[in-house]
Amino acid sequence: MSATQMKTFGGPVIDYLYDFGSSWEHRLTVTKVRAGNPEASYPCYLGGERNAPPEDCGGIPGFYDMLEAPADPNHPNHADASEWADNYDPGVIDELPIKYALARIANRRNAAKARGVKKAQPKTVT
Repeated sequence: MSATQMKTFGGPVIDYLYDFGSSWEHRLTVTKVRAGNPEASYPCYLGGERNAPPEDCGGIPGFYDMLEAPADPNHPNHADASEWADNYDPGVIDELPIKYALARIANRRNAAKARGVKKAQPKTVT
């Protein structure tokens, strides 16, 4: 995101709501703006923290219940939650799908940019 685009969004903090039914609120905080590398494809993945919650886990309260139930054998939902959560670990982020998704976006942007450059070049008559 360019500094100009960041001003359009109102500054270094961007809030958005994902899944209106479960009210997942996300906050993106821009901590540093730096010049891009002209040789790099953007967007690109730089790093992340924690795993995303599983789909349809019941919003924030359901997510915390999903974390507690498998860890507590006396929890009333222990067996169901353990089976449903399978091997989910909130501390492990699977970076490969993120990298692939962003690479697909970057490839589309680069292809569109290349088409724009071709159109902008004047035709030579020989």
